[in-house]
Amino acid sequence: MKRSSMLCEKPREHIFTGTDKYLKLQKLTVRENMFPVMEYDSYFILVKGGSGTFLINGEEFPACKGCVAWIQTTQVLTILPRFGSELELWICAYDYQLLNYFVFKQVSSHEETDIVTGVPVIGPEGEYVEQIRKLFSQFEKLCRIKSNGSAVIRSSFLRKIELLYNREALKRKETYKFQDMPLGRKVSLYIATHSAYNMTAEAVARAISPKITEADVNHALLVSTGMNFSQFLIRLRLVMAISYFLYYGLPFDYIASNSGFDIDVTFYRNFKKFTGMTPQTYRDEMLSDGENGRTYRKMIISEAVISTVSYLYENLSEHIDVETITKELFISGSLMRIQFKDCLNTSYKNVLALFRVRYAEALLTTTDMPVVDISIESGFSSDRTFSRTFCDVNGVSPGEFRKLRREGKKNG
Repeated sequence: MKRSSMLCEKPREHIFTGTDKYLKLQKLTVRENMFPVMEYDSYFILVKGGSGTFLINGEEFPACKGCVAWIQTTQVLTILPRFGSELELWICAYDYQLLNYFVFKQVSSHEETDIVTGVPVIGPEGEYVEQIRKLFSQFEKLCRIKSNGSAVIRSSFLRKIELLYNREALKRKETYKFQDMPLGRKVSLYIATHSAYNMTAEAVARAISPKITEADVNHALLVSTGMNFSQFLIRLRLVMAISYFLYYGLPFDYIASNSGFDIDVTFYRNFKKFTGMTPQTYRDEMLSDGENGRTYRKMIISEAVISTVSYLYENLSEHIDVETITKELFISGSLMRIQFKDCLNTSYKNVLALFRVRYAEALLTTTDMPVVDISIESGFSSDRTFSRTFCDVNGVSPGEFRKLRREGKKNG
């Protein structure tokens, strides 16, 4: 069994995630060993350059150019650049509520095994890793555009990165096995997938191996996360509670109960202790009003909205109407309309039109396809509809857009 590497200090928060960092690309250069970080949101990391090590709950993973990491809310990360080198990192926060170990559905034993044994760092090789790197580059370009449309597309890109990451991680499950992990990682992942249930350190020890004791569990957690069993369990229950905050109208007593807290007062007391805020204040912070440069996160709090946006993006060239969406995604058409209006102040048709126009822009810029063919390829019902919609978005016709782009290239 691998031994856990010890943390040099207790982990810090709000380094890579938070209301002011959501849907933004962070660029970081690490030249010396960084302090441990444990966040309340998950985040993706792309290694743009350099080499070193990611220490994740006591387990070491090589970090080299082209690697991608997905750090969960249950994981403590320490970034260690190789001596004489530096790590160039691109980081995207990602807190979509269904990601935290399938909290909102019954986890089957098969799914739970896949979660526990999932590798937190992939690459640099791999078809899906290459696609993720391309999405990071597109995300970086979109971050320069300050518009609601850009934010919608960025949230869809993050969803796509998550799907691709899971596909790549699934391919590697045979070479990354639970039994080969250091004890600290085993313990933390077991607690993560059972945190809503009654649990003791002794029970965790029995579940993992008959050879370890309650003292071993506490020591392994202290070494790999900086917390003992009780502290780590409470934190993970709070993480689960916070993910529930993104749903409309759920009362805090219901959230507390479903997150593993038997008594409401225990939930409130520990929430204030760990976050420094009351649950209501924290929820208000999460659902920012978008002022002072902060991202308005209400746009992604609805499962129906984010699922529909992802579907529109992935099928923009196809015929799509309300009936198609409701059939494919098993959602109510009326609910979808209401939530698009409430969360985005627009309709699914306008979002779809924007996706199609952006795709058409790429074809106009990089190909010699006739405008009529581009309108069909982009999913428009006619070239007249295409031209009118394109002009509404860009202020010029498709032909003028192509001419301006090509002149710009020549001048460049």
